[in-house]
Amino acid sequence: MGNLAITYQHIADILSFTSSNSKLEKTLKKSNFDWDSIVIEGSRHLVLPAIFCRLKSKKLLHTLPKELESYLEEITAINRNRNKTILKQIHKISNLLNENKIDYVFLKGAALLALGCYEDNAERMVGDIDILVAETQIKSASQIIKNNGYNFNYGYAYKTIDYRHLDRLISNTELAAIELHSNLLKKNYRYLIDIDKVLKSKSKVFDIYIPSNHYLSKHNVYAWQINDSGYYYKAIHLKHYYDSIKLNLDSNQDLLQDLTTNKYGEFYLQIAQMYFTEFKNIPITKKSKSFKKQHINYLDNWFYKNVLVPIKKSQYFFSTRYQLIINNKYYRQHLIKKIFLQKI
Repeated sequence: MGNLAITYQHIADILSFTSSNSKLEKTLKKSNFDWDSIVIEGSRHLVLPAIFCRLKSKKLLHTLPKELESYLEEITAINRNRNKTILKQIHKISNLLNENKIDYVFLKGAALLALGCYEDNAERMVGDIDILVAETQIKSASQIIKNNGYNFNYGYAYKTIDYRHLDRLISNTELAAIELHSNLLKKNYRYLIDIDKVLKSKSKVFDIYIPSNHYLSKHNVYAWQINDSGYYYKAIHLKHYYDSIKLNLDSNQDLLQDLTTNKYGEFYLQIAQMYFTEFKNIPITKKSKSFKKQHINYLDNWFYKNVLVPIKKSQYFFSTRYQLIINNKYYRQHLIKKIFLQKI
């Protein structure tokens, strides 16, 4: 493993519920342990509060440098208070949608907070409140929310076509923006998650509708692998993997079997096995060695990081823009206005 992969392994061992505490303590107490890298990557992967909470739960806070312990404790407290406010906001939105008989479920961090997945809700960093709404009701749901104080939109500078969610809805008096989804994945991958089944799987937790763990887990995997291009860049995002552990993906045999039927799910599981002891029983396949080698190369190989990744980013940018030009007349109009009309 290179330096970055080693840092990821240390964070995974901190987050894990099955890694050896005694072995972890010995590692963290070394005089040359690189806490700076833990903070940098923990922040980038949105797991700094989770790192603090897990070290506290493992009774390993004494391994932290004192200044770092104070810093992590402070940002964890800030996130705890933020999540308390967001939970109140979730309840308000839920009541509003329930009163208007909207068919919906909360997604991602909002669902996990409402479900009570964490020992301490400070563990999970939440940005927007994501809600899946039946496609036939999404315009009604949007108008209802707008009529209740979410007066501002934030989105693209052009009208999107068949995008998975509407523009963010923002209120001056609420903390989080709201994203209403009619789909969960990019257009060409929607066969991987059946929206009707997600909505039908819902259960009510304190008057808040949430999908089954099966579909929360499935969405968590594919949201990273496909929507956020995790598979394309052979990358890991530790927040997603920690969510997988909290949703008990490692013991969901039906979903594990389902995920191994395609390269996106299989890659996710092989990388999970690489870092987290919870996934040690994931079967090794012919592709396992290749997947892990690709992942390590993308992390620490000079050619991959400095040549291949920039090329792939450029390819991705131009490919997506080309598709927009071909398929979206509003984007074409936006480009014409931006490039030509502004110069007149």
